[in-house]
Amino acid sequence: MDNNNKPPIPDDDGWFDGLLTTPDSENGSEIGADEQALSDLQLPELSDIELEKIMQEALAEDWLEEEPIEEETPVLDQEYRDPEDIATFDAYEDSNQEDAYAENDSQNENSEQYDEDAEEETEELSEDAAPVRKVRPRRKKGYGLFGLPHLISTIIWGFIVVFIGVSIGRLLWVCAADVLAFGREDHAVTITITESDTVDTVTEKLYHAGLIKYPQLFKFYAKLSNAEEKISAGTFTLNTLYDYNALVRGMNATSSYRETIEVMIPEGYNCAQIFALLEEKGVCTAAELEEYAANGEFNERWFLKGLKRGDKYCLEGYLFPDTYEFYAEDTPARVLGKMLDGFGRRLDEAKYREMVVVLNQRLSQMMASHGYGQDYINNNLMDLQRIITLASIVEKESASSAESYTIASVFYNRLTYQSAYPKLESDATVYYAIGGIKEGGLTAEDLNFDSPYNTYLYAGLTPGPISNPSLASIYAVLDPDDSTYYYFIYDKTSEKTRFSSTLEEHNEWKDILGG
Repeated sequence: MDNNNKPPIPDDDGWFDGLLTTPDSENGSEIGADEQALSDLQLPELSDIELEKIMQEALAEDWLEEEPIEEETPVLDQEYRDPEDIATFDAYEDSNQEDAYAENDSQNENSEQYDEDAEEETEELSEDAAPVRKVRPRRKKGYGLFGLPHLISTIIWGFIVVFIGVSIGRLLWVCAADVLAFGREDHAVTITITESDTVDTVTEKLYHAGLIKYPQLFKFYAKLSNAEEKISAGTFTLNTLYDYNALVRGMNATSSYRETIEVMIPEGYNCAQIFALLEEKGVCTAAELEEYAANGEFNERWFLKGLKRGDKYCLEGYLFPDTYEFYAEDTPARVLGKMLDGFGRRLDEAKYREMVVVLNQRLSQMMASHGYGQDYINNNLMDLQRIITLASIVEKESASSAESYTIASVFYNRLTYQSAYPKLESDATVYYAIGGIKEGGLTAEDLNFDSPYNTYLYAGLTPGPISNPSLASIYAVLDPDDSTYYYFIYDKTSEKTRFSSTLEEHNEWKDILGG
């Protein structure tokens, strides 16, 4: 059979296109049998839009497909969703949905059921249809923390929040109770702070004394309040009722809570005795006082002008004997300053200057009566240093303040007549030179002890005061009695001093008294 004579097989679309086209006759006027039949049916004429619609409906018919392929149809829009499809999409996660699309695309590519024309028709249909809308699968409702239902997780979170809140509240209350001293018992505690103490060591002392409960909390407060500069050395009487602020203020140098010590400085005590007494009472150590007396800084005071410093007892004569209230573990600057201020308050500067002028006029006349020239007189007049020095000797030699005026006159009689009485011969100066009073009195060896303070060996006044005199002794030297006495001896039996104008009379008293 000759294949070349066979008519060509029309393609799938060609026959259909032929229906839609009207072949022309050879002359352009004749109508074929088929066309005549169609004309007899009197079919209505269709527009291009209506024909296109019919073609799309025809292509969508199932008969165009040789074998239907079952596959999931994507949801094109909300109104075309089937309830079963919605359930299916809700069950899938995003990743599963993407995998499903990929798998369907693979199946479509490998399927032998689709031909190229069907794929093109499907693409044309897809372009005209609404775009595919991806739907995010819904989360399962009712699950929260660690996969637990929301109600249970809410309860757990509630317990956690309440627990944290109660813990923080309790911590704040405990801290506030210690800072503000809530619920404390009334109990006085004495604490001693030294110069070497730091905030850490002070905190330890407060903790061991029961004044605070939380050392780290107090250190934090001390840092915020700059407590290190407010706390001073000393002994303080504090109370467990004091809050942190009161504790810091209570350890200040001028605090009213600071423990005070009342010390009575006896009249006639020298610096060595005063320093030892203050150390014994717990005010200051003798070494601290000696060091500050020699090299410390003092406010300007009129009676210290011209005073030579550097010696540990250079303030001798100016530490006024009186009853003082010092702090326990006080500072040497404050202790010495307080006694120096006592001297300045008691001895009025204006009154002193008036009295010393009158005194020097008297002494000038006395020296002139003994034949001394003006140069000698000018060199032997009294100034404050000499007055305090002589007052310190009078203080040690007097049995009472009433006698001090007469004893002062004895020393002035000798000082203004040194050609006859070159030495004062005061036992008190020898005691000072040898370091203090000794039982049994002075021996011949003591009287020969080589010291500028030994008035049995050296003429005139001692280099400086030998004690810290009372105000009565100072005024006795400024305004002495007018007498002719050159000697005196103390009567222990009558507790009075016996005065003599001559050596013979004095020796008689010595024999009587066994001196």
